[in-house]
Amino acid sequence: MIRVRTASPPLAGADGPPGDASPGASGFRVEGLDLHSPRLAERYGTVVLGLSPFNSFYSTQTVTDLCRSAAVSFSDVHVVLPGAPESALRYISAGKSPRHAVQRSKRVIHNMRNVARRTLADCGVPDTQSRVHVMTRFVSHPRYQRSRALVETAYRTQPPMREAVHAMTRTALATSTDSEPTPAQIEVNTRYIFAEAPLLLDAAGMLARPSALFVYHRRVPLYDVVAAGEVPGLTVGAGHALSVLTDERNNHGNDDSR
Repeated sequence: MIRVRTASPPLAGADGPPGDASPGASGFRVEGLDLHSPRLAERYGTVVLGLSPFNSFYSTQTVTDLCRSAAVSFSDVHVVLPGAPESALRYISAGKSPRHAVQRSKRVIHNMRNVARRTLADCGVPDTQSRVHVMTRFVSHPRYQRSRALVETAYRTQPPMREAVHAMTRTALATSTDSEPTPAQIEVNTRYIFAEAPLLLDAAGMLARPSALFVYHRRVPLYDVVAAGEVPGLTVGAGHALSVLTDERNNHGNDDSR
């Protein structure tokens, strides 16, 4: 069973109290603090940037700026991207052939992975190959397998989990289908959510870190229902927290729901 971590109260303040040595604002904010604030690194130690190559929010420039900003205060920066097998399902649902769908997914993921690796390396982050993860890297990991099995069981047996997974699946399909996805399309594409669920619930455990802050640009219903205790037998991993990232640069909001 994944152990629960009681959510800590948001870190209050703007960019820190008088005397805070944080550098200039990055424009990215998490838990009420600028991502540059050393208080975030002091609290969590490790930051995990969840990136979606299929989401217009994560442009090449935004990914570059986000990686640079994370590296300012965190010495332990990780990036997580989806795997091609599950990502291809959205294109197949839109009518693409499986072969074309997989090739396209691999290309998009490969391009964003290279941007993240190159940016972190330029910032002096060591061994970026082992810090920029595609989720298929974890499939043989026993902890990952146990976590995914628990999520899939909860999906079949617990209405709050099923509703959360369906909501996330509809959102994922919004970028590739022109109409409301059918029940069959939703069911097939739940594999995308199952694949990322262990990192969303227990990145600290998956990366063997005492604590980790996973950031993404919008709320994650699966994490929310588990953290709220609505799914018996499934809890958030010890030391793990997931928080919403906001981009306040040039009034760039997070209006993209995808």
